[in-house]
Amino acid sequence: MARAPPARRRREDVVSAPASPVHPKYEVVIGLEVHVQLATKSKVFSWSSTAFGADPNTQTDPVCLGMPGTLPVLNAAAVEAAVRLGLAAGCTIRRRCRFSRKHYFYPDLPKGYQISQFDEPICEGGDIKFRLHGEAHSVRLTRIHMEEDAGKNLHAAAGVSFVDYNRAGVPLCEIVSEPDVRSAEEAAEYVRAIRALVRYLGIGDGNMEEGSLRCDANVSLRLHGAKEYGTKAEIKNMNSFKNVRDAV
Repeated sequence: MARAPPARRRREDVVSAPASPVHPKYEVVIGLEVHVQLATKSKVFSWSSTAFGADPNTQTDPVCLGMPGTLPVLNAAAVEAAVRLGLAAGCTIRRRCRFSRKHYFYPDLPKGYQISQFDEPICEGGDIKFRLHGEAHSVRLTRIHMEEDAGKNLHAAAGVSFVDYNRAGVPLCEIVSEPDVRSAEEAAEYVRAIRALVRYLGIGDGNMEEGSLRCDANVSLRLHGAKEYGTKAEIKNMNSFKNVRDAV
């Protein structure tokens, strides 16, 4: 007696199937850091253009390149955009915030440090709300802080690398969540909600393929019912919703 052919799986079933499901005794714990480029005409501390797609190293100036004797001047439009984002997310807006130097040494950072906010960010608290499969979700925010973007490394053949500093100094808001996300699909939808919000507010284009919105994910596992978090792994610079979901 001939066997019936196996039932064909629908394409959407194949696409949505998790690549590596979590064991039933564990739960995944995810916190996300989303970097949003703000749609200002000039950089956060200098006068160079922020327009995307210009020839390499044509949108630079002595301030964003860290030349001796230069002094940064804060872009008021970037501050206004950060405050609008914080208000939309229900954050507390600080009456006084402070910038710090974050020192690290990498070719895409011409000054040898990044101007960022550490202990006094412009926005604290708040949350991002969205729906997933018809169910309401809310992810708490730790903070939203302002900082400048770094340049871009371009790696060519034979071990040769180039650096484009056009992006150095472009204003960013970094949105840091609490570890409230519990699935890769929820993580992708959270990032999608942030992109929709910044586009609605008109403070960023959210074009992930251009690097205008990028995401880092801190992922760990713990036993169901455990209160302590496990050892986290950080996955950096994801630039699409699919990459966020698949990487997590």
